[in-house]
Amino acid sequence: MDWNTASRPDLDVLSALDRPFFAAQYRDGRVHTQGTPRCRLGHHIPRGDRPVDDGIFVHWDWDGERLEVVNDRYGIYPLFYSHQMGGICISPSIHHVLGEDMPRTLDTGALAVFYRLGFFIGEDTPFELVRILPPGSRLTWQDEKLSLIRGSLEAPLPDRPVSSFDEAVTHYGELFAQAIERRPPGQQGFTLPVSGGRDSRHILFELLRQGHQPTRTVTVRMRPPSSNEDIRIARILTEALGLPHEEIDVPTSYFRAHLKDIELTQFCSTHVWPLPVAAHLKGRTNTLYDGLAGSVISGGFQVSEQKLDMFREGRLKELATVLLREAGVESFLHDSLSHDFSAALSDTAAVERLSDELARHQHARNPLVSYIFWNRTRRGVGLIPFALLADIDRVYCPYLDHDVFDFLINLDASYAMGNALHDQAILRGYPEYAHLPFEDKDTPKIAGLDYSAYYRNFILEFVTHLLRHPSSLLSDKVRIPRLMAMLLRDLMRPHCEHSWYVRPMLYTLELERTARE
Repeated sequence: MDWNTASRPDLDVLSALDRPFFAAQYRDGRVHTQGTPRCRLGHHIPRGDRPVDDGIFVHWDWDGERLEVVNDRYGIYPLFYSHQMGGICISPSIHHVLGEDMPRTLDTGALAVFYRLGFFIGEDTPFELVRILPPGSRLTWQDEKLSLIRGSLEAPLPDRPVSSFDEAVTHYGELFAQAIERRPPGQQGFTLPVSGGRDSRHILFELLRQGHQPTRTVTVRMRPPSSNEDIRIARILTEALGLPHEEIDVPTSYFRAHLKDIELTQFCSTHVWPLPVAAHLKGRTNTLYDGLAGSVISGGFQVSEQKLDMFREGRLKELATVLLREAGVESFLHDSLSHDFSAALSDTAAVERLSDELARHQHARNPLVSYIFWNRTRRGVGLIPFALLADIDRVYCPYLDHDVFDFLINLDASYAMGNALHDQAILRGYPEYAHLPFEDKDTPKIAGLDYSAYYRNFILEFVTHLLRHPSSLLSDKVRIPRLMAMLLRDLMRPHCEHSWYVRPMLYTLELERTARE
């Protein structure tokens, strides 16, 4: 695909401050409130055979005396809350919850994990006094008192257990078809992002089998250098199936995309690539299907026998150390952040926090998948459909259908290793499409002068941003002289692709600025 042939929309997406909020505070003998007293976010799928609705949602109601907040069983839809001095504030935007008079003390233990993993765990946020609503919860606030009933992370055993891999493949296909039946697109059409992997393909094939053709399919170009296998495979799929396909290019300004990403993910993750999709689809669709959790619960994502053995043997601190060091950011933390801040984000603090979280999953049927889903998927990847794409009315996640999830999360871990289960479910379920290839992970990544110019502009915009905000140059968390030296060094290089350090630096400066405000 040529550099200039794809759509490159501006980053015209929602603002974090456009999200709804509700705040209540006792003052002068009565309750003073602000914001939206009744709110419904996400979508419900009523289940007469179960006490809890399917779907991904959060809603709250204020009746003048009592606030009640309820979310879905997974807690995927983000809702932040703070309970200070008897008052309460809730919102899917952390920026609303950070009240003017509230101390904005950073939670360095939570950040120690975040800097290494790229997502927060459990109910952590960057701020000590702000939490995120846990899965399957019911929060109530009345007479200045808060009550929180947490749901269970343990999935019930499926109604129909299986005894072999072949039986698992068959039942997986049946349950997934049922999940799509429960999520019909409606008469206004729908959008389906298509990649080179398995999750979106499975959704696409089952929708077509049930007579639902997407109004549009979309694929986004990955930031350079990239093989862009998603683009290649999406073209093959959509051309073979006769589907409308729209290709979306990277943002014009990678720097502004990073700023918007930090804002919309509420300082809780890193997802620059979906922003052009959000801008491209704004006002053009009200239903989208997302493959959230597919590769985790049916593809063996990040699962290895070594890690499983550590879990089974209770070597949780050892496992935590392995997980935290996989990103290889230790030298960055020590060399680029100030001594005091780096010390607060110590490896010891991160291991302690993460091993406590791992302990919550130790007795799950598949503890590693349980940990990955309830943390990386829920706290990190889940922000794509329910924070970055929050403009879209309904984002269906069929892999999180309760029956599909309960079945897959309780399977023998070996079934999903290396995508074996998912591959067979697709190949056996849709043999007419068996000739269509998957992405080739070994395809070389493309780099060139255009890409170097893209990153060079990224660095130049960052330098300009620093000069326009002199307070950033007085940071007590970033070693500004070292940062400036690194930026100038990379500007002098023929290629600037290795500027990965700019993202955590920018994140740190923005977090520090927000904490000071």
